[in-house]
Amino acid sequence: MRPIIAKSSHRGFTLMELMIAVAILLLVITGLLATFVSCMLLNQTNNNLVIATKDAQYVLEQVKGLAYTDIGYYLDHYNSTAFPNLDNEHVAPHYDDDTVANITEITVTITWDERQNTRDFSLTTKIAKTQQ
Repeated sequence: MRPIIAKSSHRGFTLMELMIAVAILLLVITGLLATFVSCMLLNQTNNNLVIATKDAQYVLEQVKGLAYTDIGYYLDHYNSTAFPNLDNEHVAPHYDDDTVANITEITVTITWDERQNTRDFSLTTKIAKTQQ
């Protein structure tokens, strides 16, 4: 006669299987957390870029409202302390005057500090002298 072997009806996970499952879960959660942090930093960078764009557009709109002969004086005496929107923000307008064609090219450069780096953004437009 053969000995009767009782089959166990208890089914479950071994300790090793549980440890492997937990390790895989931790790797997935760590990857998702790293992605979340990266997205938050990218969101902050994009927000700062939008603010810099808005500030540069503001300066250019102020210039567009001036008489053509007043543009140089306004930009030479521009006070950049009106924009405390970004960390250590500095607004630097610059113009190149083409007296032959009566066109002035205006570039506004915004610089700011972001996560221990200096970032910058420039916006350029041209304004022509109109016949009056």
